[in-house]
Amino acid sequence: MDFLGVGPLELIFIIIIALVLIGPRDIGKVARTMGRFLNRLYKSDTWRMLLDTSRTLRHLPERLAREAALEELDLARKAAMEELVSARQIAQEIGQEIAKDVETLDTDVRVTRPSLQDLSDAPIETKTSMETQSEPESE
Repeated sequence: MDFLGVGPLELIFIIIIALVLIGPRDIGKVARTMGRFLNRLYKSDTWRMLLDTSRTLRHLPERLAREAALEELDLARKAAMEELVSARQIAQEIGQEIAKDVETLDTDVRVTRPSLQDLSDAPIETKTSMETQSEPESE
């Protein structure tokens, strides 16, 4: 257990030194004065600012690492967006080529359709298998 970075053995050593330097009679008065001083110190704005600064400095490496990772993610996002834009452009070009091919095929079908209709208007002579076998015999 540490109190202000002072362990139990160190605390006992400090108490022994205080007894030797201050004396047993005045130790209560000095302890009361030290308690008031520490109370005012802990309640002061300066102490809060010191704690906030300490906390900020402790977490600074983590924050910097997070921000660096965010920058890397941002660069990756930008690269992905550029690839997406180029893929969209390629898809649009392919779509335009397909549309041209479809128009060409449509035009070819419309041009050849009248000749197909002419063929469908003409009667198609079909011979049955019996007729084809009987023809050579009749000659």
